[in-house]
Amino acid sequence: MSPTPHDITQRLDEFRSLLQAQRRRLFGQVAHLEDDLRWLDEDIESEVVEEGQEETMARLLARLDERGRMEIEAIDHALERIDRGVYGLCATCGEAIPLARQRAVPTAETCLPCARAREARDRR
Repeated sequence: MSPTPHDITQRLDEFRSLLQAQRRRLFGQVAHLEDDLRWLDEDIESEVVEEGQEETMARLLARLDERGRMEIEAIDHALERIDRGVYGLCATCGEAIPLARQRAVPTAETCLPCARAREARDRR
């Protein structure tokens, strides 16, 4: 039995809410990480923490911050696809992305076969 237009609208609203909540959480983490980086720059006495540890922690926080930005970009793209009416359709082949994949990876732009094919190409 195929979903009704109401079911589809309700499902899209659920994904939109999920993505927006995930986006808010990531922005909160990024803000927290930026506070941590400022703390490293301003409040740590070099006698308490070795410079090597300080640099390692700053690099780790910077990487996590970048990953957060990448996740936010993926969420923004998913929200744009919802607005354009193409969310849930594979960007490569145009087929419907299975609901289980959408639930597991709400930002997925491709179906699993297309994602695997892209990964295989990228490995070469």
